[in-house]
Amino acid sequence: MTADLLAVTPEIIQRYNRPGPRYTSYPTVPVWSEGYFSEDYAACLQKEGLNEQPISLYLHIPFCRQLCTFCGCNKYITNNQEIVERYLDALDQEIAGVAKLLGVRKKIAQVHFGGGTPTFLNHSQLRRVVEMIHSCFDVQEDGEWALEADPRVTTNKQLELLYELGFRRISFGVQDLDPAIQQAINRNQTVEQSWRTLETARNLGYKSINMDLIYGLPLQTRQSFRKTLEEVYKMRPDRLAIYSFAYLPGMFKTHKRAIREKDLPSPEEKIAIYLETIRFLAEAGYVMIGMDHYALPTDELALAAKNRTLHRNFMGYTTLHNMAQIGVGVSAISDFGDSYWQNTKEIDQYMNEATEKKLIPRKGMTLDEEDLLRRDLIETLMCHGEISITDFETRYKIEFQDHFSQAWKKLEQFKQEGLVNLSLEKIELTPVGILFTRNLAMPFDRYLEESAHQHFSKTV
Repeated sequence: MTADLLAVTPEIIQRYNRPGPRYTSYPTVPVWSEGYFSEDYAACLQKEGLNEQPISLYLHIPFCRQLCTFCGCNKYITNNQEIVERYLDALDQEIAGVAKLLGVRKKIAQVHFGGGTPTFLNHSQLRRVVEMIHSCFDVQEDGEWALEADPRVTTNKQLELLYELGFRRISFGVQDLDPAIQQAINRNQTVEQSWRTLETARNLGYKSINMDLIYGLPLQTRQSFRKTLEEVYKMRPDRLAIYSFAYLPGMFKTHKRAIREKDLPSPEEKIAIYLETIRFLAEAGYVMIGMDHYALPTDELALAAKNRTLHRNFMGYTTLHNMAQIGVGVSAISDFGDSYWQNTKEIDQYMNEATEKKLIPRKGMTLDEEDLLRRDLIETLMCHGEISITDFETRYKIEFQDHFSQAWKKLEQFKQEGLVNLSLEKIELTPVGILFTRNLAMPFDRYLEESAHQHFSKTV
């Protein structure tokens, strides 16, 4: 594959470097309706209670001690423990309310703590949140417990406690190890801190350790990021998530205020960093998963990609599927398969309503048959880089080229650019096309024009 990447030209980069969705969901969040969806959400929970399948539970812990200026997550910067305790009171009420509407003690196959920084919480707070889950649900013995952690605030004692509580997967935010780049994004994190947390987790027995890196940050170059990759390679995490920095000054005040556009690498330099990353990790023995994940060949994610059982959701690529993902906490998203719901993004509003035992998602969407077809197609493309036309025609009772006639015309243009191989049986991304997966998914998005006014990151 790496030799094929030499075909990436500046002209192709310029042509396809346009704003577009990341497709962690379809339809994408910007086209969901805004309103008050307590009754619709309650009906979905009650329906899910009749389903014998286990569920996935996502908890959003929004707190951070310091603002990283690159970050686009829903976070709350504070050292005020009173607010944290009040938030946990609200979270307790929401979890109990969800369990009540489900009507039965559902089994949980997956728990994920995201943020913010979940390890912002102290020992008693972490125990308390886990106890909330156990008090309302039956957790499968072989269930997957995962969390995100910031090495700057995660202690050895916390890692020991989290392991005791059942967590076996952990993702450490690293972003970049260059001090100048860290200063540019207000995230001073030493190499020693990253090494300490990884080695401690490994020695404790965590079965999967991930590291997050970001390319396209201010002051970054191919040479500087190569040094970060070389150090991370020595650490040898089981998985790597390497994301493209989404510079959105129109959406995030910190981007506009704290990051100078002139400090960002050019689109050509940015994709050169990406290409260098792919080459480096391939030589280091990692398997490329979709667009932005990498895993050792023995990791479950790599095996799922090989066996075509890989899936994609709001947390990235995953091996788990066919279960509802219920999100609790401020801004958390629930995915019931045929509908999406998102809690309010305002922390005070969330705490007030949840404490009063009100579950009121502020955004939502129910998918029709066409949405389900296109979601399946886009997820397949994002996970496997190819689509079996015969499978989709059989599964959905359609004539593929007739049903997607406009999209097919665009695919033929992509074929001329060397981005896809087309036949009557299959759509297959080329090695160069994989770099522009988001672009190649866009023709199948029936809402793209409707959401064109939204602030999407550029695809390069």
